[in-house]
Parts: sequence; C-alpha cells; structure tokens
Amino acid sequence: MENTKEWQSIADAERIMAATLTAYDGNEPYIFVSYSHRDTAQVCSVLKIIEREKFRFWYDDTMEIGEDFRAELRTRIEACSAFLVFISDSSMNSKYCGMEIITAFKNNKKIYPVYLKDDVEIPPALKMILENLQHVKGAVNDGLEKYVMKLCEGLPIETMRSLNVEDGVLVACKDGSRELKVPENVYTVGKGAFKNCEKLERLEIGEQVRAIEKEACRGCKSLERLLLPSSVKKVGESAFRDCISLTSVVTSNDDLELGERAFENCASLSSVTLSDGISEIYGGVFNSCKSLVNIKLPSKLNILGESSFADCSNLVEIEIPALVTKLDDMVFNGCLSLGKVSLRDRLTKIGKYAFKDCKSLRSIAIPRSVQTIGAGPFRGCSNLECIEVDVHNRYFKSLNGILFNKNKSNLICYPAKANHTSFTIPDSVAVISDWAFCECNLLKEIEVPDSVCEIGEGAFYSCSSLRKIILPESVVRIDDTAFRGCTALKTVIIPDSVVEFGWGIFSGCDDLTIICNDHSNAARYCEMKNIPHRSRL
Repeated sequence: MENTKEWQSIADAERIMAATLTAYDGNEPYIFVSYSHRDTAQVCSVLKIIEREKFRFWYDDTMEIGEDFRAELRTRIEACSAFLVFISDSSMNSKYCGMEIITAFKNNKKIYPVYLKDDVEIPPALKMILENLQHVKGAVNDGLEKYVMKLCEGLPIETMRSLNVEDGVLVACKDGSRELKVPENVYTVGKGAFKNCEKLERLEIGEQVRAIEKEACRGCKSLERLLLPSSVKKVGESAFRDCISLTSVVTSNDDLELGERAFENCASLSSVTLSDGISEIYGGVFNSCKSLVNIKLPSKLNILGESSFADCSNLVEIEIPALVTKLDDMVFNGCLSLGKVSLRDRLTKIGKYAFKDCKSLRSIAIPRSVQTIGAGPFRGCSNLECIEVDVHNRYFKSLNGILFNKNKSNLICYPAKANHTSFTIPDSVAVISDWAFCECNLLKEIEVPDSVCEIGEGAFYSCSSLRKIILPESVVRIDDTAFRGCTALKTVIIPDSVVEFGWGIFSGCDDLTIICNDHSNAARYCEMKNIPHRSRL
C-alpha cells in the first residue's frame, strides 16, 4: 500500500512537470537531464528556473520501471551539448541514472552535477566520474534561486535561447543557436544585440526590421549569409564587422545607409549585391574583406568614403560609377591585386593615399573633371608604369606618363616602374610632392633644377638604386623620411639654403656621406644625427 502511494505521488509529479515543462525536440544544442523520477518535484523546481533563463533541455518523462536502458536515451545523450545530473540517494541507486552517467562520460560530454542534498553517498562505479567534477557548492535545499542561478552561469551558451525585446527593439541575445529569426515585433536590432554570438550561422531578418544598429552583429564568427530586406534603411557602424565566415551580402533598399566599417574584416566575403540607389559608401565599409574579387557598385553612388575598400587584397578591378564625385583618403589602400581602375568624368577628388600599395596597378587615366589630388595617391604602387591625364583637365597634366599639376610647378608622382635609369626634373618644378619618387628602384640618377624649393615627405623613399643627388641653392626644406631606404645612396650635396630638416630623412642610408659647408644647418643636422659629413671646400 505504501509503495502504491509513493508511485502515485511520483506519477502526479511527473504529470505536473510534463504540463509545465516542454522537453526540447530539435536540432539545436541542448542539455540532457538525468534524474531519478522519485526526485521529480525537486527537479521540476530547478528546471523551471533553467527554462526561465532560456536554456534548451531534454528530459525523459517516462517511468523507469521494467525497461532496459533504451536506445533513445543513448541517442539523446550522444547528441547533447551538456549533461545535467541530479545527485540524490535515489539517483545514485538507480541503474538507469548510472547508465546515463557512464554513457555521458564515455561520449566526453561536459557533466554538470546538481546536488539535491549534501551527504549523498556515491557508488564506487560512479565515484571516479563524479567526485572530481566542478559543481556549485552546497545543495539545492540551501537556497534554490541562488544555487540555480550560479549553475546557469556555467552552462554552455549554445544551449540558450534568449532574445530580449523592449519596445520593438531587440536589445540583447544570449541565444547560442545556429539559426535565429528576428521576432515579428522587432523593428530595430539594437546596439550590440547579437555581438559575439559565435555559434550563429544563419540570421533571418524579417520585413518589419527598419534599422540594424552599431555593432549589432559584430563578431558573429559563424554567420555565413546575409539578406537585408527592403524594409531595412540603416545598417549602423561596425554592424557586421569581424563576421569572418560571412560569404555573401544582398541589400534591397535603394535608400539604405551603410555605416562606417559595417562589413570590415569580413575575411570570407566574396559576393556583394548592393541596391542600385545607394548614394554613399561610408568609411571602411568593406575594409579588409580579403576574399572580395569583384563588386558592382551602385549606379547612383556619389561618394566612396575613406578606406571603404582598403586592404581588399584580392580585389582585381573596380569600375567607378558615372555619378561618383569623390574618392576619399585611402579608399583602395592595400588592394594588392587591383590591376584595373576605371574613373569617370564627374570625379572631382582623389584623396590622400587613395591607391597606396596597389602593387598590381600598371596604369591609370585621370579624367578631365578631377580638381584635387591628395598626397601620395600612388605611394607604393611599385609596378605603376604610366599615369595619363585627360588633356582637357584644368588642374593636372601628364608628361611622358609622369603626373604634374597643370603648370608643372608641382611634381606629384613619377611612376615607380617608368622605364628610365635617369631623370631630369623640369625646371618649372618648385615642389617635389610627398612620395613623388617612392620606390622608383630603376632610377640611378636624378637631376634637381634650381627651381625646386621643397622636397616633400618620403619624396625619394626607397629609391634603392639612387647613388648621388645634388640639391641646388633654391632648396629650403627637406621633409620627413625624404631619402629613407635609399640603400645605394653614397653622396648628397646639401646647400646652405636648407634650413628645415624633417625626421628620419636618411634612415637606412648606411653608406652615405653628406657634403655641406662647415657650420651650416646641414652640418649641425649631421652632427646631431651622427651622419658622416665633410666640407664642400
């Protein structure tokens, strides 16, 4: 009679737990729950809190009477991401719990013990498995809420399913699922909502979503594809930055605003389809997308922001749309494979270092509309042979493939691979611009006319064949690193007229001797920098 009442009580507790808690039955990571059915009431109290905290778990709601260890239990344990075992006198004396623990151990599952009481005697067969496991100190009976919350801190994040929504904004995700759908009541994916959800492979963004805020999905390292519906009008700064497995992006809204660095360091991104009406690509949007080989830019595009395609090292060609007026600083900096660039007639500005280190670029044509070119636009373009300028351009001109301003007072860029060993700078030139002769390794001799008054930063940087240079009395300023890395340079004659010396001008010129007058600014500079020098007299 006593036994009958006990089993009836257990059966009632089982019915309550089955009505209260749903065992997870899907393909996402989950926790396997091992317990004695005699402890159902206590187990149910713990699992209610675990479910409240949005963890997925599976438990066996059948009675453990008259059955062998079932194949389903073995399969469930093999598929789980964590194994939660309730330790009690009943469970430690249950052959079914024992077999579940041993199966979890053999399958290298992370085991989390939950002690329903302190003084449980562990059978010898299970001692090796259970006694050395880390667990929450104390027992459930010492304080249920505190104990279970402490337990939840250690459970695997991938077994959670928590999307926190406040007033239409998805503010946080503690969900470790591989696939997620933004709930229908969400209009904004908030700042950092999915940040570092490293298990997330697929995110479905519904037609109701209007904005994806700053860093919303930054660091989602497993996210593979992104489809932005037409409802999305804004993608915030760094929203998908560091999504290193992202391979494709498709946008649909012509008024879409792509924030700075939105897809920076998406190293696997190889396919990008942008809405044709997008008018501006902000700074760093596709910076370091190293798998991007080709991209069709929107026909309504006006501006390519700073570093927007910087370090896209496999980008091979780019056609700038007809409406683009500005290429900002470093826009294609570090695009090592970029061999073909098509510029159009509305372009007015080419920013500083716009094509820096585009090692595959051999020629470029600057259209008539360009009014401004920043410093060192082709610095490090070590294979550049020729720069052409439309003859109708009012601000710049090309002479034998060399880029000057219109009146040739400023020599802007001598192509690094121009096929000459010597060059005489035209006597119209007053300024040799920053990085003008950078990496011109074929040049052995350069004649500087007495019209030149200023030598810009890095002007002759790494001209590794240059042996001697004579600066005329007109020169008053030599900027930073002007001759740095000129390893063959043996002699530089510096006149008394030079009064301003930058830092690191002759760094790496180990065999250099400066010829200058005693007590001149040049002599004082050499003494300060320990550079060998001798008098001109």
